[in-house]
Amino acid sequence: EMVGHNSMPRSLWIAGVASLGGAAIAAGIARLSTPFPLLPFLRFDAAEIFDVLSFLLFGPVGGVVTSVAHWYGLVLNGGALVPGVSEAMKLIAVLSTLLGLYLGIRLSRGSIWWGLVGALASRALIMALVTFLLYYVLLPDVYLPFGSRALQRIGIAVQGELTLAMLMTTLNGVFNLLHVFVSIVPAIGIYGAVLRALPFLRRYVTPMPLLRRST
Repeated sequence: EMVGHNSMPRSLWIAGVASLGGAAIAAGIARLSTPFPLLPFLRFDAAEIFDVLSFLLFGPVGGVVTSVAHWYGLVLNGGALVPGVSEAMKLIAVLSTLLGLYLGIRLSRGSIWWGLVGALASRALIMALVTFLLYYVLLPDVYLPFGSRALQRIGIAVQGELTLAMLMTTLNGVFNLLHVFVSIVPAIGIYGAVLRALPFLRRYVTPMPLLRRST
């Protein structure tokens, strides 16, 4: 029985996804990330590169498995602003990126750049809804004071909880759009390098993955 995409052998798929999942866990534990200056509880996370690379090499299921491993590494590391919630938000952000990437590639019949557009749109829309609910409805007593202090440090004072929540959601959107580039562009470069270094993978991985071409 073959799994992955383009009839990749089970053993190769498992070994590849396990390796990238382990790398994502290690990156999460090691906190290979840097804060977003405007809202420091948001962090640009290098582990997302492994999630996208797993998606490109081993298909949607590989990407999801690696993303869950990434989430687990963050949970093990701890130190989030709201333990459990922050890690869940990261998982939603990554999965929304992979969803948009998949749809963009699929609908464009193989363009990785349309995949990038899809990832930008999907992550921006989904995370805007989720973060506004988190900031204004679910945990306003946690996130709004923290965001207010962070913005005051750079000279931005906001009156009113709704205005503050909307501004924080907008800044979160900017962060997420930037993070799509941080995650996908390096992964595309590594993906090409892997296929050049391991040419036997080309028999299993199409130039733009996820599409089973009939020709």
